[in-house]
Amino acid sequence: MQDALLLSRRDLERVLDFPSVIDVLEQAFRAEHRREWDTPKRIAAHTKAGGLLAMPCGGGSPEALGAKLVSTFPGNAARSLPSVSGLYALFDPGTGVPLSVMDGSYLTLVRTAAVSALAARLLSRPNARTLGLLGAGAQAAFHACLLAAVRPIDAVTIWARRRDQAEALAASLRASDDLRRVSSWTVTAVPEEAAACDLVVTATSAPDPVLLGRWLRDGTHLNPIGAHTRHTREIDTEAVTRAAVLAVETADTLLEAGDFQMAEAERGGVSDRVVTLGSILAKAAPFPAERDPGAITIFKSCGVAFEDLAVASLAFRRAREASLGVNFSFARAV
Repeated sequence: MQDALLLSRRDLERVLDFPSVIDVLEQAFRAEHRREWDTPKRIAAHTKAGGLLAMPCGGGSPEALGAKLVSTFPGNAARSLPSVSGLYALFDPGTGVPLSVMDGSYLTLVRTAAVSALAARLLSRPNARTLGLLGAGAQAAFHACLLAAVRPIDAVTIWARRRDQAEALAASLRASDDLRRVSSWTVTAVPEEAAACDLVVTATSAPDPVLLGRWLRDGTHLNPIGAHTRHTREIDTEAVTRAAVLAVETADTLLEAGDFQMAEAERGGVSDRVVTLGSILAKAAPFPAERDPGAITIFKSCGVAFEDLAVASLAFRRAREASLGVNFSFARAV
């Protein structure tokens, strides 16, 4: 028999401190720039109500192997169920033996926000203190906590289409130890107020822009993370064209990013300005020091399988060291 480790959300919360997740993702993007990951295209299957994505990946330093299964069912909100659920399966890269199955939903939440925090550490002004959130879901909450791990956030402004959700998020975040330095909380009915901050996150399910480029102040760093297809976007063309830096996870991200694809179609000149986080990290000189502090920067994230694998591997190592999780067995094949 071969034992594997089952890790719950609570287990992951205990072993994945935010600074360590950001750091392991920095190493993952350095490995991506060195072309160490084998990351196939996502595989999708659909029912009438929703769909299932499979995101396999292997490689890296140290070598790892795993896959995430993520289901997306938009109608679940009416049933008081999460619209996105997932599992992560981790395997021994040398033998293929299963090592662990863990909560893929929490893994996705923390790695998505941690990638944005890594981008903010590279691209935003070091003294960025104000954070604007457009959207009031779980990703907005995680982004607030992770961005506060890399910048001295002391004021947060939240906008959402439903004010009650924005107020509920503000109440929840006020109680977070990760945001104890924040002294000012604002829930606004005007999205322009959330966009007029040093750091801005759009984390909505809107197919059309919720943020207009004319609202952005000089020196803003923007993370649009809600849209994931070529035909949806959260920010308009002016926001994209105003930015001095357009950063993405990988070259493939550009193909999926409607925020950039639609701006390219309307105005042109977008794709040839895009850089990857790996290429930024590979520069000899610190990238932010080379730009005007008044420049607007954008990091667009759609999610890449090596991010999940890097964080899942970290979680497994730490859980095993701390004797967390539940062991379960697979029968050996004859």
